[in-house]
Amino acid sequence: MPRTPKTAPILRTDRLRLRPFRASDLKAAHALYADAENLRYWGMDPSPSLDSTRKMMRWHIAGAPRTYMIWAVEETESKRLVGMINYFRRDLRERRVEVGWLIQPGVQGKGYMTEAGRALLRHLIDTLGVHRVEALIRPENKPSAALARRLGFRLEGGPLRDRWLVDGKWHSVMLYGLIAGEER
Repeated sequence: MPRTPKTAPILRTDRLRLRPFRASDLKAAHALYADAENLRYWGMDPSPSLDSTRKMMRWHIAGAPRTYMIWAVEETESKRLVGMINYFRRDLRERRVEVGWLIQPGVQGKGYMTEAGRALLRHLIDTLGVHRVEALIRPENKPSAALARRLGFRLEGGPLRDRWLVDGKWHSVMLYGLIAGEER
């Protein structure tokens, strides 16, 4: 099995740079995580304050590539943070991992997450030796489900009832899976 790097590498696409978060990303990250409408399908509550986002950022910056990593998705030319993409719940024995993504509303529909997703999948499969990648997506989140399909994921099951507790309410999710070699 391939070795896990001790730090997250920078992943590049034609228009993007996926890099580890840094403290100077606080305001851009807060804009991403505080937008309740943008997080309406996510498995966490919106960040209520800059201080709350600052606490969350500690986890982002620390990273633990053996189990999880969170990248800032940055436009290469403008260096503007436009989203985040991550893997988490990495199971080394089973060579399985979950992924998630989030993009700023103003840049949705430009194909950025497709580019970022492809870069992440290449890293997971080619560098980390992951065999199975999973994404949990709420049934009403049509754009995220479409992205998963574009990347090669298949709808495998669901709804997984009451999987996420967000803002005191339970939400069901659909399970999308991708096996190494199926990515597009």
